[in-house]
Amino acid sequence: MVIKYIFVTCVFCLAGCRTSEQNGNSLDQVPFLFNQEPKDEYGRTVQAVPELRLHAAVEKGDESVIRKYLALGVAVDSKNQFGITPLHSATCQGKIEIVRILIKNGAKIDEASYGKQTALHFAALNGNPLIAKLLIDNGATLNTLDSEDWTPLDCALARGKGITFSNFDGRKAVAELLIEKGGRKGNEISAGHH
Repeated sequence: MVIKYIFVTCVFCLAGCRTSEQNGNSLDQVPFLFNQEPKDEYGRTVQAVPELRLHAAVEKGDESVIRKYLALGVAVDSKNQFGITPLHSATCQGKIEIVRILIKNGAKIDEASYGKQTALHFAALNGNPLIAKLLIDNGATLNTLDSEDWTPLDCALARGKGITFSNFDGRKAVAELLIEKGGRKGNEISAGHH
């Protein structure tokens, strides 16, 4: 279930991003990231919330557009329909420079998706020790439980539940970092609450 949710979350957090028409007003002065406006399944132009443009800019890796959106006041912690923030998306994609930009602009490190996963959960699942360390150094909570009582350490150690990521060395490095910093497994934490 966790894998299915994470896969769907990552796919849809990126697919759910849209842009809207330019009309000369503040946010619309920021250039489009795509050659044409997005269309729905019926071929109609899709009008979207400006905050989702930030998600699209993160997906494209366009740091200058990200900075422009943030300077214009786009909410750094805006969520798409799955509760994924730009920080979650940048973390999933391993875009450390964008993670730095978002943190510098006030992204909430421990903001959770609708599945209660934080950016640190995503760094662990994707085996990115550099982003995990950056998040921890900026105050990420080590032992946050997601909706299935998994901590970031559980995500780094994940075997079973359909998880078959190939970045074993990266996940191992994240697990070692989390253990060194005091990370615990979800079953240890949840056992204490019963």
